[in-house]
Amino acid sequence: MIKKRLKQIAVLGLLVLAVVLIHNRVRQEAEEMANEVQNVTVQEDDAEDVQPSMTVIRLNDDIRLGTVTENLEQGGVDVTVQQPDGSETVYSFTDVAIDSWYVDAVNFVVSANLMKGMGDEPIFHPEYGILREELASILYRYTNGQEVSPNERFEDVPESAWYYDSVSWVTNRHLMSGVTPTTFGTGEYMTCEQALIAIYRLAGEPETDGSLLDYPYAAKVSSFARTAVDWAWKSSLITEKECVWYPPQAISRAQVALLLMRFSTMAE
Repeated sequence: MIKKRLKQIAVLGLLVLAVVLIHNRVRQEAEEMANEVQNVTVQEDDAEDVQPSMTVIRLNDDIRLGTVTENLEQGGVDVTVQQPDGSETVYSFTDVAIDSWYVDAVNFVVSANLMKGMGDEPIFHPEYGILREELASILYRYTNGQEVSPNERFEDVPESAWYYDSVSWVTNRHLMSGVTPTTFGTGEYMTCEQALIAIYRLAGEPETDGSLLDYPYAAKVSSFARTAVDWAWKSSLITEKECVWYPPQAISRAQVALLLMRFSTMAE
């Protein structure tokens, strides 16, 4: 009986020893993993520091607003922009009324060479939606984007595409991201909240409580966009005076122009 009990005690002791050894090994592996994660974080922070800084285009001595006049013959407006060499370029938009809420914004983006008309026709298409690659291109120019490491993870962004540099820039600078890990979402329209996220990141992600107080479409804002939309609303980047800023709706070219003009004033 005593021998049997001693044998049981010995087996129990071996089991306890095994548990202790396994516990120590797991703790050691966890510590090693934590150290690896910390090292990766430091490397990423260092990489961020060497990337070019972003300076948005704003009105100054080099970029002056053009002169907007009503085109009585064709309808719409003419935007006359003075070039650096003193010459003048006239842009005609038959679909932009002289009293429209976006006429000043159109003037700004045309004067700053951020947006132009569409095709060979004298039209701006203010109410048309804007594609993801188009907004990437606009933000690339808006931030005076410089050459960065190529972004090769997107299957829908071939190196030969006109938007390749723009997409590489905005994604490497974390202004925009892909719709999936392997696709940027070219050919898809930007939503209002997605565009506001990009501008919010461009602003340096200012602090805000995300309450969306008095924002009429708060219930429709995606969880990942609440902070950006809240900041845009409370800073009067978007208001209900000019148009409807409905979060999941495709943002229009006129709205993008207005966002860029207003943010240029804020950035100063």
